[in-house]
Amino acid sequence: MTVLQTSFQGLFPSLLHKVQTNVDKRIEPFCLQIQQENPTGVFFSNQGGWQSLAINKNSLITDILYNIFENSISKLYKQKLKIIYYWININGHNNSNIMHNHPRCDLSGVYYVKVPKNSGHIYFRNPHDFVANAELFSYNDQARQDLKQEINTFIQPKDGLLLLFPAYLQHGVMVNQSNEKRISIAFNIKLI
Repeated sequence: MTVLQTSFQGLFPSLLHKVQTNVDKRIEPFCLQIQQENPTGVFFSNQGGWQSLAINKNSLITDILYNIFENSISKLYKQKLKIIYYWININGHNNSNIMHNHPRCDLSGVYYVKVPKNSGHIYFRNPHDFVANAELFSYNDQARQDLKQEINTFIQPKDGLLLLFPAYLQHGVMVNQSNEKRISIAFNIKLI
């Protein structure tokens, strides 16, 4: 028998939207002011670092995020993207975020305000890890990379990068190895 063609087709992928922007100079002082108003913050997925309380009112942040949506990914959706709340993350040296997901919303995202070199990649866990574990580990390294069948995918953040993804995707943030603070804004969305 002669093999005529070999190909692959991805079925039911989890989409990660990436939008690169310029960072509005007003965002960093806004984030630092929120931290100053509540220096204790909260502890959820953050290992060290500072995380604000969830903020569910319109502000400079929501105005900027909605503007980014309107000029990029909103065109892909039939429904409106409604930010139900956002929070600010400030991770210093040796800070990270453990793997987690965001229940009770449709989409989640992160917007990077300040990303020093070596301040930690965000990583996403393959949602099929449990049910397809044997298959995922059976591919050789090159096939796993070419077919995008990795267990984890790592994304290098940079200033002004917005990531939007299904809220069910498990994700975390690697350790900040720089001596500077990384500032990001995480948010949850309902499709209405």
